[in-house]
Amino acid sequence: MPKYFGTDGVRGVAGRELTCELAFRLGRAAGRAFRPRRALLARDTRLSGPALEAACAAGLAEAGCDVSLAGILPSPAVSHLVRQEQFELGTVISASHNPPEDNGVKFYDPQGLKLSTEEEERVEALLDGRPEGQCLGRVDPWPEAEQRYLSFLLRAVEGLSLSGLKIALDCAHGATAKVAPKVFEALGATLSVIGGELDGTRINATGAAAIAPLQALVLAEGADLGVAFDGDGDRALLVNGQGQVVEGDRLMAALAPELHRLGELPSRAVVFTVLANMGAERYLKERGFRVVRVPVGDRHVSWAMRKEGIQLGGEPSGHIVFGRFSPTGDGILTALLTLHALQKLEKDLATLTAPVPVYPQVRVDVPVVDRKRALEDPEVRQAIEEAKAMLGKAGRLVVRPSGTQPLIRILAEGEEKERLHQAVEAIERALEKSGFRSSTQ
Repeated sequence: MPKYFGTDGVRGVAGRELTCELAFRLGRAAGRAFRPRRALLARDTRLSGPALEAACAAGLAEAGCDVSLAGILPSPAVSHLVRQEQFELGTVISASHNPPEDNGVKFYDPQGLKLSTEEEERVEALLDGRPEGQCLGRVDPWPEAEQRYLSFLLRAVEGLSLSGLKIALDCAHGATAKVAPKVFEALGATLSVIGGELDGTRINATGAAAIAPLQALVLAEGADLGVAFDGDGDRALLVNGQGQVVEGDRLMAALAPELHRLGELPSRAVVFTVLANMGAERYLKERGFRVVRVPVGDRHVSWAMRKEGIQLGGEPSGHIVFGRFSPTGDGILTALLTLHALQKLEKDLATLTAPVPVYPQVRVDVPVVDRKRALEDPEVRQAIEEAKAMLGKAGRLVVRPSGTQPLIRILAEGEEKERLHQAVEAIERALEKSGFRSSTQ
């Protein structure tokens, strides 16, 4: 398994775990591993972004790659533009939903897909090497990137009019703040925007990682719908006109049968991760759909979709992949395609999603000092097995290490909420007793 790469690239506290030196080495190693002639590089709004961008670009250039700098742009824009503009590598400097002090580096292949585990291992194997006799590549700004991405989004929803709709947007002070308001205004929507400043010190203070401010805005403004993005814009959580959050799995379950009926979804199949609600799965199966479950991470969703020939998949967190348009999650695209479907169906979001049942869930993130060892501890493993037995066949338990932060994530799902709390608390106590729980994240 890779040493540096997690669920979504390499992440850590900027300047401490993710240094400019490491960003340089990652760029150079990726250049040596894949030999791209041209690479596209973008970043989010974090204060550490420009320094890490410069370091990564220099590493790619040392490997002989010409680098086009897109500046601040959502990470899915890189996935789209790599394919459209024949780049051979995409790179994003972002830590997505992580706090402002963190940053990260992730790569996209020429098809716009995130790297596989094997490809990440190829990069890591070359971190300490140097290219021999290689001419330096060029590093140039590419200001056209934003407009090309905007054009892609508008083409994807040709015919959509948002005239007469009031939409609340929360751009989380991140990469979508540059482009999302422009797209929705171009389509005729009346907007109320929070988190719209390009402020890396406040990235993810609101948005998909902290959605209560958007819920309040929807209710205060009487908005028809709210959209919350995360820091790099690869996911979106929607809020209906009653201020209720609609998670990604419930949205997909509601959309899939309707899209199939409209001829926009060729097969009766959807890819979910292990975190998707059992209610959403049951709803789809009752309507003749096949549900494929994969590990957490939208790259696992994308790979399964490609392997199985499935056109819709995603996560409760709002990473949703519409295979007809994109190989990766794109928050702005998700919101626009949902609005396009609602327009065709002549429904609002609350009406669309109301039939999809939601089983009670209890989710807890436990800060730990060592994710791997914590889950290998005999007392913790015993507590997990006892918790599973407590929930029985009517429930479900997922305990996993976060791929991006020093956390153990616990999810219990079933019909009796009190029993869910008991199961989760038992695992928390075992982590505390074994000495793995830390006082801070």
